This record gives sequence, C-alpha cells and structure tokens, in this order.
Amino acid sequence: MFIDTAWSPFPPRYRFDDMLATRTRECLLVLLRGTGDLCPSEAARALADRLGTEWRDLMRPVRLVAAELAREGRLDILQNGKRVDILDARGPVRLRYRNG
Repeated sequence: MFIDTAWSPFPPRYRFDDMLATRTRECLLVLLRGTGDLCPSEAARALADRLGTEWRDLMRPVRLVAAELAREGRLDILQNGKRVDILDARGPVRLRYRNG
C-alpha cells in the first residue's frame, strides 16, 4: 500500500510509503471504527503491543498518519473540542472517526 504524500512537508524519511505507515494506518482505522474517538497515544500503545516495541517511539508515525487521514477526510483532529491541524497542535488532541 502506498499513501500519496506528494504534499508532505516532511523529509522523505517521514513519508508514508513504508510498512510501518501501512500498519499504523490500519491500526488507527480499526481502533477508530470500534471506539469512535481516541487519543493518539492509545493508538501508539495498541500498535506497540502488536509490533513488540516502545509506544513512545510510535507517536510520530501515528501523528503523521493521522494528519494524512484527516487530509483525506477520514477523521477529525480535535483539541478542546475544536478542529486543529495535528502538525501544528501542541498538547493533547483527540482523533475522531468520520462516518461519512
């Protein structure tokens, strides 16, 4: 699976054309369909359990994939109840699945 990130402001090493990005995307979508919303750290913890790694190391990939899913219109990123760009947001955010 390849996620088009020609728009991406990140260097190539952070783009979404690798297996980790694919697994992160799948994990996020499964969790969001089940719960409706979650904290990015919840997704990182679930993914870390599957991969056998430290969840904190997965926070950047989770946030980057969430940014791509938001750009596609698949989820909203909220901070204090308002939509934000996860790439600019500082502090806790929530990811909310869009049913449309």
